[in-house]
Amino acid sequence: MSFALFRNGLLVAALWSCSAAYAQEGSARGEPGSPPPDSVFSRNTASVVFERNINTFDWIGRVVVDTTIAGTGIRVIEQYSSNIIRIDESNTQQGRKQQSNQQNLLVNVDVPAGASVSGLGRWSSLVNSDNRSVGRGDKSIHSVLGGVQYTPVPELVVQPMLGYRWEDQLGNRDHGISYDLAAMSRGVDLEGFRLTGEGRYQRDELDPRTLEGITSSLGAEKRFLGLTRDSLAMSFRRYQREYYALSANVIESRDERIFGAGNLLDYEVNNNIIASFFGAVSERALKKTTRDIIPVMADSAVRFGTTIDEFLLEAGVRTAYRSDDGRTRVDARFSYNERTESHAALLPGETTPGIEALFRTRNEDERTKDNLTRRTSLFGSVAFPLSLSHALRVSGGASILRYDTPSEFNVEDRDELLAIMSLTSYHRLGPHLDVSLTLEGNISHVVYLLSENSANNNINRVLRFLPRTLYRPSSGIITMNAFEVLANYTVYDFEERLSRIRSFAYRQFAWIDSTSVDITSRVGLDFFAYLKLYERGQLRWDEFTERTENSFVEKTYEVQARFAPLKGLRFAVGLRYFSQSRFAHDGAERRLDAFFRSVGPTCAIVWETNSQNVVGLRGWYENRRQTDGSRRSIANMSLIVQLHF
Repeated sequence: MSFALFRNGLLVAALWSCSAAYAQEGSARGEPGSPPPDSVFSRNTASVVFERNINTFDWIGRVVVDTTIAGTGIRVIEQYSSNIIRIDESNTQQGRKQQSNQQNLLVNVDVPAGASVSGLGRWSSLVNSDNRSVGRGDKSIHSVLGGVQYTPVPELVVQPMLGYRWEDQLGNRDHGISYDLAAMSRGVDLEGFRLTGEGRYQRDELDPRTLEGITSSLGAEKRFLGLTRDSLAMSFRRYQREYYALSANVIESRDERIFGAGNLLDYEVNNNIIASFFGAVSERALKKTTRDIIPVMADSAVRFGTTIDEFLLEAGVRTAYRSDDGRTRVDARFSYNERTESHAALLPGETTPGIEALFRTRNEDERTKDNLTRRTSLFGSVAFPLSLSHALRVSGGASILRYDTPSEFNVEDRDELLAIMSLTSYHRLGPHLDVSLTLEGNISHVVYLLSENSANNNINRVLRFLPRTLYRPSSGIITMNAFEVLANYTVYDFEERLSRIRSFAYRQFAWIDSTSVDITSRVGLDFFAYLKLYERGQLRWDEFTERTENSFVEKTYEVQARFAPLKGLRFAVGLRYFSQSRFAHDGAERRLDAFFRSVGPTCAIVWETNSQNVVGLRGWYENRRQTDGSRRSIANMSLIVQLHF
């Protein structure tokens, strides 16, 4: 029996059983380290999303069943996704498609056998197919595990499991024994500290490959008066993964170790002010090697392994103020991050003079990637009322990045400065009209420290003004209008010395109108308009003049009529128009370079039995006209189905 047939049969049987018992309360116990069940995740759900846009087709399907039958907890999670791109027949061979599919299945079974013991079963499956990657990205992974869950004391849960795993990768079929040992602490109170921890060890012996994973974490938290608390967290992770690379005779191994520790202290100064102090360090070591299943001794076939060592330091402080009425807020944050990254090559176990010479060259190449990154940041915001109907919010910040490389062959050393500022005012001009005005600006300066790359030194300035209105003249009419004016200027430091470097400018104006009118309780109209004008060109900052190279005008208009014959059921039909005009500029002369237009009807059907069950279908038909007069008709649609049972 094939894996696909067995998997689908198991899923159908589980769904059939659960559909007969879905009203029963209960939830299968999760694995240690998995998120706790909540009101959304533990519900039985089924959803399907489909979208076709021109030649792209996307499918996403998901089923979650979490229930209890005769005291046995059953949890099934199935997800399928597919992406298909149909290639235009005029550009390639007829009927060719680029397609990627992935299917995941997870089945957990929990059978209680006593007050502190229960039997566990787990089936997991992953099937992936992709004809877009080199060598075809087809692979499949299946595993089945069985074991027990033992609770010796209320604060500790232990889960030993044993099983088997099958893998098919690049046509190589491996299989072997799987081990899974997990433990989780549900929380221990020790002298005012709340201690939590979990650990897991996994090993799959797939001859000739071995997969291994170790994860562990420990946390401690102590709460004091009010919101004052101190928490400490430590974690260690180790992953060993092996893949077939280049050919069936070559296996690539990745051994990664990560250790981290952090501390967070929240101190409540008073009822309105809280200060937080944060510090963390982490260390990561990654070793990548390859080996031949059948040894090859030629020097030309030697493949050197590599190592990456990374050290990360993070520290910060934050202070927040909130007034008694909640209308005035102040927030200030300061942080410092530092990361050190070191690269090296690995010498094979058996060497020859020729191999050693090759190794020295490869090791020097890896050393050029070493770098040290330091970032210092300061950000803050203030929001306060000007009156009962007016408010103001000011925010801003700055950061400095220093990127250094010790190798003389790496010329990426640079400093980066970023400063941002935002000012927003909110105004309620009566019971029917709200107005907001936003002014934003940021400036960034990139300076390469070595002459080989200094031609890329530049300053980027961005200004943005965004007024917005929301008007509600009556209970059945609402309209939103927004304008946007944006200017983006990038100036290179050495433009006058290098003819190939040109500063440039980008300017944009946009207007949006969205209006909804309820004619009756069942009938309504919706209008949407979007106008966007933007241009790009060369800039002379000293004279603040621009030579426009091209400009664009985009227009979008949509109108639809909707009808709701029943509560939760809506129908809508409308018309959509989109056009883009591209202009080329030669001095003061502007000529039409390209034109694109799309117009067609739209329709939508939405059925909501409640806030969680939704079935929606939307379609639109496009009649496209290009600059050369050619026409093309395309039907698009999107479907969403979401059910809770």
